[in-house]
Amino acid sequence: MKKNNYFFALFALLAGITFGCSDQETERDLYQPNYQASIDASELPKGNRPMTMFEDDESPSKMYNKTDRWFRVNQPLQVIQKGKDSVQISLYSPVGLTNVKIYAKLPNYEKRFLIYNFTKIPAFHRSFHKIPLTEGKNDYELETGNTVTIDQIEGFSSGAIEFSVESSDPLFQKFKKIKSSHLVQFSDSYHINELGKFLPMNPVLAKEAITMIINYSYALSHPVYYSTFTNYDQYKKDQATLAGTAVNGALNWHGNADDANGTYDYFTKDEIEKIYWNYLNNRTVYLAMVGGDAALGGGPLASQWESGYVTGHWLGEMSVWSHEYSHHIGFGHSSNLANSGEGGGQQGMLTHFYKYLIYLNDLPFTDPEVLKGWTKTNYLTGTYKKPVFTINPKNPFLLKYKGEGKWN
Repeated sequence: MKKNNYFFALFALLAGITFGCSDQETERDLYQPNYQASIDASELPKGNRPMTMFEDDESPSKMYNKTDRWFRVNQPLQVIQKGKDSVQISLYSPVGLTNVKIYAKLPNYEKRFLIYNFTKIPAFHRSFHKIPLTEGKNDYELETGNTVTIDQIEGFSSGAIEFSVESSDPLFQKFKKIKSSHLVQFSDSYHINELGKFLPMNPVLAKEAITMIINYSYALSHPVYYSTFTNYDQYKKDQATLAGTAVNGALNWHGNADDANGTYDYFTKDEIEKIYWNYLNNRTVYLAMVGGDAALGGGPLASQWESGYVTGHWLGEMSVWSHEYSHHIGFGHSSNLANSGEGGGQQGMLTHFYKYLIYLNDLPFTDPEVLKGWTKTNYLTGTYKKPVFTINPKNPFLLKYKGEGKWN
């Protein structure tokens, strides 16, 4: 379609929107709108090309394709325009969603309208859907509940439609609380270029890694974690009081300079606030699996062992992950934001807190049965049992909050 024809059609479309909305609001009681049918994405026809991403036997080359497999942790349900008349729907989650509404917003028209209504979207689902605006004149429900009628338009340039997602599903409500916007991808460069230090990942492990980093991002975003992180000095005092001991090590967060006989390069309150939000920014993270004697992190890399992906995160054993992710942020072994000494540092605090959230069932995913990773022996180098979580009665968050603090 010629460019000038496109803009003429878009102008006509917007004019039609305004007229249609006004007309139907006037005759609201008489007009019976004809909306698009709801979609059950678990029962799509083959011609729609539905697929399950990260099937156990899928080629890892698909997983390593960073132009095709990527998502942001606060947007596991991804809507991407494909060509001028279609969208790609992808759900990066081990659990499906119900009652998902996808809204569209057009240029120069301030109201969103419902373009797709999914009754079900399965776990790790991907499918393609024609944009109904390109198929004919249709009625659409506005987010206010009113109706708008939009004439057909042949196609849209990339970015012309702004998509947004809403859902009453409790899992989706947890996704919405995540403040982090990390871009998650996989990279084969580590096990290819640093043979021995890393092992190849596969879809079985990738699903576990995706599940873990969504949970981790939720935990970092949690108001109790924010309060504890930005008041770490009080956490240290509370921890010492509960243990009946003096404060062990540094009283507050400090940087990478070596300790000089108990003199630390402490961060100010303002610096601590900035560091917290740096943990939640939109950086790219490449998830990898350790093959050598030590886990590694730094630059876009964050890694851990197979056992951490298969069973460890279900048990709340997040110390290694916290350590390597802090290297990814830029902190070294001398900083208690990365290390495990000095009364635990962030490694210990994050692990205690993560376990407390499992105890509260206050993470997006707490049931290892959704993946059953430990049973998929053909894709694992080790042998594992089903992870069964228990909490230490001396967990400092359990002792302080006593079952309270759930993110409602």
